[in-house]
Amino acid sequence: MKRIIQDLVRQIPNTLTLLNLLCGSVAVLLAVRGYLAVSAFLVMAGFFFDLFDGMAARLLKAQSPIGKELDSLADLITFGLAPASILFGIQELLGQGGPFSLVQPPGTIILRLLPFLLPVFAGLRLAKFNIDERQSHQFIGLPTPANGIMVLALPLLMHYQPESFMNGLLNNDLFVPLYSVIVSYLMVSPLRLYSMKIKGFGFNQNKFTYTFGAIAILLILLFRQTGVFLIIPAYILYAGILAIAVKE
Repeated sequence: MKRIIQDLVRQIPNTLTLLNLLCGSVAVLLAVRGYLAVSAFLVMAGFFFDLFDGMAARLLKAQSPIGKELDSLADLITFGLAPASILFGIQELLGQGGPFSLVQPPGTIILRLLPFLLPVFAGLRLAKFNIDERQSHQFIGLPTPANGIMVLALPLLMHYQPESFMNGLLNNDLFVPLYSVIVSYLMVSPLRLYSMKIKGFGFNQNKFTYTFGAIAILLILLFRQTGVFLIIPAYILYAGILAIAVKE
């Protein structure tokens, strides 16, 4: 009986990862059907499952090679394909280029499909991460969940915060294509960012993570859904400075 309980406990991290994958898969379907806000909430749920599966694996000492690979597969869907589907849906909703069709001019088709660069480069970033031993305390390139956080904020602020300045940017036909290209590059760039992974629950070993958590909460309180989007630019600035400082 004790062995069975131990085996079940060891499966908790992988179960959380699979829930992340489930959220991402359903988010893709809903985004394609036009339910962008619901899709965004599912990506958000996937983010929290992704946050806690690694923490659970470390606390339960249940880390495994299959868990590492499964985590990457889930992240590819939830933070790569699902955000791409949401961005494509935003273009459809705003009528940017008209209803998508293969008879449109080639330039229009390319612009509409640029969001799907995100899962391509997310896959490349995750594959590099899995074999790169330098990324235990620092990330090289923007982590894929960052893409998910920024994109999930967009349909939410469109729905709940129409006065946000971000809506003006979204109405520009070039915003989604430019976002897709820039973030795709950042995921595989040599940009060094300090890792915000939680290591236990003590303050000293997590002081940088807890400090940024307070910054993130403040941004959301001040700017609501727009603040969710701004968390990642703030993270790049904060984690970039830390990466330089810690290296020195």
